[in-house]
Amino acid sequence: MIQSPFSLKTWTYLYVMLFFVLVGMNFFPFLFQADGRMIGGFKLEMVANLLHLFSGMWAATALWCGDRAMRFYFQAFGTTYFLDGVVGLLAGKAFLNLNLFHSHVAPHADLMTKILLNIPHLGIGGLAMIIGWCWFRK
Repeated sequence: MIQSPFSLKTWTYLYVMLFFVLVGMNFFPFLFQADGRMIGGFKLEMVANLLHLFSGMWAATALWCGDRAMRFYFQAFGTTYFLDGVVGLLAGKAFLNLNLFHSHVAPHADLMTKILLNIPHLGIGGLAMIIGWCWFRK
């Protein structure tokens, strides 16, 4: 089995930084186009920003609490985030931001749009699952 190139603590630091940078990007106007889309395609709503902030704070808290909490973070967060990406691909809207449960939010119909919008969730969540369930399981 392939071993992790980093320690559990390093992975957790990386996830803390990932989510805090993602939230921080909302404060750099040069990243946005005139229509409000970030880096050419994404438009993060307040709910998404709050979820990303919560994800970073959860990772930071796990880092402070120790190995068991960090493993749980990667297992629970990774599985949830990855499933959100799978649901987004299949349904055209995600469940973490509650859009799946709102009839007034139209699903994305175009397959390429679904893929582009959900790749970050599949990648970040999938890697977190590998970290929590494979590389650092007890």
